[in-house]
Amino acid sequence: MKKEKKVGPVKKTVATKSKKAAAPKKKAAPSKAVKKTAVKKTTAKPVKAEKAKAPKKQAAPQVTILGSVLTTIKRSKNGISIAKIKEKTALEQRQLSNALYKLLKNGKVAVKERGVYVASITG
Repeated sequence: MKKEKKVGPVKKTVATKSKKAAAPKKKAAPSKAVKKTAVKKTTAKPVKAEKAKAPKKQAAPQVTILGSVLTTIKRSKNGISIAKIKEKTALEQRQLSNALYKLLKNGKVAVKERGVYVASITG
């Protein structure tokens, strides 16, 4: 008698075709059969106890170029020159002139004399 070898199940591998090699399939005409849709089962999730949350710390307000120039001008009593503003804010000439232009346009700053700026009473 011959001994039989036990052979496990054979695994079949499916060869996948590349998209280029696959021949285009014709679309089947839509059938009049009603499509069955899967019903989504909802499961009740356990309710977690809420933890006491500590109040969030407020972030420090961002310092803007306009804000720094305006506060520098407001701190001066008799007005401040462009050179002093440039020295205290460490801004370049272009940034400073643009900031002063916008502050003048919005009425936050007034010109006391040429090159000297004061904070506007109304703004």
